[in-house]
Amino acid sequence: MSSAPASQHHAPRGPSVSIGMPVYNSAAWIETAVESLLSQTYRDFELIISDNASTDGTLAICERLARSDSRIKLLRNSTNLGANRNYLAVLNAARGGYFKWASSNDLCGPTFIARCVEALDHDPQAVLACPRSWLFADGYEDAKAYERDVELVESDPAERFIRLQDRMGLNNAFNGLIRREALKRASTMGSFMKADVVLMSELALMGKFLLIDDRLFYRRMSPEAATRLKSTREVERHLAPGARAPLKWQTWRFHIGLLRACRQARFPSRTWLRAFNYSIRSFLWARRELASEVILGLRPDRSVNASS
Repeated sequence: MSSAPASQHHAPRGPSVSIGMPVYNSAAWIETAVESLLSQTYRDFELIISDNASTDGTLAICERLARSDSRIKLLRNSTNLGANRNYLAVLNAARGGYFKWASSNDLCGPTFIARCVEALDHDPQAVLACPRSWLFADGYEDAKAYERDVELVESDPAERFIRLQDRMGLNNAFNGLIRREALKRASTMGSFMKADVVLMSELALMGKFLLIDDRLFYRRMSPEAATRLKSTREVERHLAPGARAPLKWQTWRFHIGLLRACRQARFPSRTWLRAFNYSIRSFLWARRELASEVILGLRPDRSVNASS
């Protein structure tokens, strides 16, 4: 019997999970972060590392790690694209049905991926699963339990959307396991402050967020690692390395992003109106910041800001 034509052969199956790690000058912690992923009990994943033109020893460490484990795929940007665009680079290279962003500063317990895969496999209405979190500065020994992780299991999309805005402190859910199909449906994450929250808002409109009742995510909260602890100017350089002046319209872009998320969602009119009404009210609650940005935005400057 003759063999099947080459065109009929199936391509090798990709991994079920893709993990994307955007990195920049992460030599101090990246090896520990990668080891916490390679030691996961769930083995069917790829780890995509995208180096954002680091100037320290990060790239050499990544190259060594990639040689040691075939699951690691290493990308290299010739120039610093800014943090959010590098987050998109690893997502665009992913092949798995499930996707997780992983910071080069943070750590994951060994059953993180397994528990999240199990939860999503058992609930097709969920788009995201994430375990409870620890916050730490140096090592596991100084970790403290974080008590504001978000769970969104309401059947009403508007309820999930509103609860996310009201409940969210640290956006730890961003580091959970997400259906890649949902991320493909969502708008491209922009290069502005709280763009990650806009993305989470879109996902909340699509489906449930499941909270795994074990603390398996370790988020590093030190001035060197956490944007929450950096100055406004440091965060701006993190997002737009080429900007020569303060970034403008950041609060406006966030609230417009929420409105756009509601506009693009397709729900019955009552559900849609509730989510949209909340977004309109959020403009009113932020009116002082929005007014200040209008004044700043009308001032002439020579800045070069990253586009969304």
